[in-house]
Amino acid sequence: MKDCFQNFGLARALGKQEGFTLLEVFNAIVILTVSMLGTAALTTGVIRSNLASRNMTTATSIAQSCFEENRRVGYTNAGAGSSSCLAGNANVTQGGVTFARTLTIDTSVANIKTLTVAVSWSEGAVGTKSITLVTILAAS
Repeated sequence: MKDCFQNFGLARALGKQEGFTLLEVFNAIVILTVSMLGTAALTTGVIRSNLASRNMTTATSIAQSCFEENRRVGYTNAGAGSSSCLAGNANVTQGGVTFARTLTIDTSVANIKTLTVAVSWSEGAVGTKSITLVTILAAS
């Protein structure tokens, strides 16, 4: 009967205890923890970048809509004839973020108005960010 166990390798298995030591289990837990922390940091960075991209897109949209509104009212009324985008400062809130928009109009060149829209916003710990867009309206 003993030869039968040896042929199948059961004698070795019955006589020797196998398993994980406490040190092996601890090393596995440390490796798993480090990898999970790396994944969490990466996820946080992705979320922050998505928020910054969304705010940049919204700020660009605010500036573009100001330009479109002033093109709609025409060269003569640009900066004054629009109820939604007058020359000067205004606050626009979209998506829970308040954007400060400033429209300035330069008329130093005859028959040309240079419209500059600066939009700024706060991203908390990152600080204040801003964009500036410029367009030109010509008299027809």
